[in-house]
Amino acid sequence: MTDNLKIDLHTHSTASDGTFTPTRLAEMAREKNVAAAALTDHDTVDGVQEFLTACAENGVEGIAGVEMSAKYRKEMHIVGLFVDTDDTEFRAKLEELRGMREKRNREMLYLLAKNGFDITETDITSQKDGATMANTGRAHIARAMVEKGYAKSTGDAFAKYLKKGKPCYVERVTYSPEETIQIIKAAHGIAVLAHPVYITMGYDKLYSLMSRLKSYGIDGMECYYNCYTEEFSEMCMDICEKLDLLPSGGSDFHGNNKPTVALGAVSTGTVPYTVLTALKLSAHH
Repeated sequence: MTDNLKIDLHTHSTASDGTFTPTRLAEMAREKNVAAAALTDHDTVDGVQEFLTACAENGVEGIAGVEMSAKYRKEMHIVGLFVDTDDTEFRAKLEELRGMREKRNREMLYLLAKNGFDITETDITSQKDGATMANTGRAHIARAMVEKGYAKSTGDAFAKYLKKGKPCYVERVTYSPEETIQIIKAAHGIAVLAHPVYITMGYDKLYSLMSRLKSYGIDGMECYYNCYTEEFSEMCMDICEKLDLLPSGGSDFHGNNKPTVALGAVSTGTVPYTVLTALKLSAHH
């Protein structure tokens, strides 16, 4: 019966850089017939309790998650699913990451000022309820630049100023992939490499990266995502099968921050419920 149910194991709320509250996200999941959803905000589990409560009220299976940035030469994000949000050690590590995020945001504002852009903390924190310099990021800085007429679009702001190698970019201090995986596992979570398409599209490179991450304890990777080709999706599945890892996936829904990405949808259609069944089995071992 669960075979044709769709799931979404990668979503964001206003607790990080999404534009909908955790409660609204749960309601939308019901409206879009998403049977199960995970809230995976960046480096925080602050929205999770509200999300789980709202999921229960809306008849959606809610999953406690997080998306952590790991130190790597390209953008590497690791999603933790079924994490214990009450784990004090886990919360302390996330707190530390947010502290590093805040420091980075302030340094970027300083560089923007040096380059003649008048962007204030208020320009950033007024963009959403509960916003601080610790739970916002480059997307918010980019939007402020557009608002003030310094950039044509957020993409333009990134391309000219906020991307790696551009004048206002600041490197973020993060944990290594190994540490990140261990932090998730210590909180009883399942660790999944998010959107590998942003790291490499080559089979051999991805295979060797995944086998290295597997030696650190990773459980799987996102084989379904909002912009994969069918070939790439199949390649990821094949690598998971060969390395005995679990496929996962989701839309990476951010609300109006990624207007073309719909909740519960991936480029190949939807993520089948069977994916969640396998992840749950592994989580309870």
